[in-house]
Amino acid sequence: MAALHTISIGPEKGITLLEFSYDTDSILEINERLGPFSSDITFKYSHVRDSLSEFWNKTEKACMADCCGISAFVLWPEEIVEVVKFIDIETLVRQLERVKEQVLGSDAQIITYRRLNYNFARRSFLELMDYLLTEIKQWI
Repeated sequence: MAALHTISIGPEKGITLLEFSYDTDSILEINERLGPFSSDITFKYSHVRDSLSEFWNKTEKACMADCCGISAFVLWPEEIVEVVKFIDIETLVRQLERVKEQVLGSDAQIITYRRLNYNFARRSFLELMDYLLTEIKQWI
């Protein structure tokens, strides 16, 4: 697999975004509406705070995901610290763990995450989830 580019996670640190083949690799679309509210219609249409959505909203600073995909998000440790101050961290960790479990429970090699507007190679996506979980868990 050849590298396309990286997700910057600090000075001279990054997660390599690997290539994949749409012709030969299977695809998994991430369902981020997981957990006790996933099928609750009042949750979907209310203004209930959702830690994972808040996390993505607050880290989407470099651009907009609609335009720049994963490059729109600032995921350096310093940024994560500032974002998690205002979010239910335990819920965020559980949500990220459930997202990771979806990937681990599938044999798909392409992970589609609409909120990030990006298709990831499985290995790159799991590396991103591991990084986020490690950074966030230290603030519980």
